[in-house]
Amino acid sequence: MNQQQEYDPRFEEDHLLEHAYDGIQEYDNPLPRWWVWLFWVTIGFAPLYVLFYHFGPGPSIHEQYDAEMVAFYDTQAEQLLALGDIDENLLVGLMDDSSMLGTGKKIFQDKCATCHGMFGEGGIGPNLTDDYWLHGAQLEDVYRTIREGVVEKGMLAWERQLRPAQLLAVTAHVGTLLGSEPPNPKPPQGTQVERQPPPPKSEAVETAGEGEGATDEAVPATAEETST
Repeated sequence: MNQQQEYDPRFEEDHLLEHAYDGIQEYDNPLPRWWVWLFWVTIGFAPLYVLFYHFGPGPSIHEQYDAEMVAFYDTQAEQLLALGDIDENLLVGLMDDSSMLGTGKKIFQDKCATCHGMFGEGGIGPNLTDDYWLHGAQLEDVYRTIREGVVEKGMLAWERQLRPAQLLAVTAHVGTLLGSEPPNPKPPQGTQVERQPPPPKSEAVETAGEGEGATDEAVPATAEETST
């Protein structure tokens, strides 16, 4: 008798709830256990995802995109370095690339701010925001200084620690610091030199073409030579 009393056919067939809406009744069937557990797992996973990717070390979509762009520029930079063709036009163009500037800013704050200040205002190293320069004002000069370093002044040759595209990114970021007027700037050092705009691309191509077969006397002075 006890077994007959405990038996309930509702557990083996569909169970209609007593209430109805517009003549429609709904079943009261339990969801599969695996589905219920999966549902609770997703609820528990959601806040962990938000904490990791939005407030923790997880890379954001923008950071992943920037990393892909840096990898792309790495390939280009290696090809250009093989041709010896990192010029002013290329470096100025990178100042309009938000991915390169974002990457360059992060590298600068991580590796350069100790000496040059978080905003390029100067510290142990010179102020990078004014018109006074120790090693040339053109971006080609900045790129060379970052790449080769200034060992006698304690500045590392960053080409040994940064990838080609990262060197370009830092150069582009430093290029944007000129005239930014940071707080507490360091007094000027070096010689006052105005940064010159790059030559038009067509002119740069013609100059490069003439230089291939020309003598040293016929080759126009580079930005590096004019700034020293």
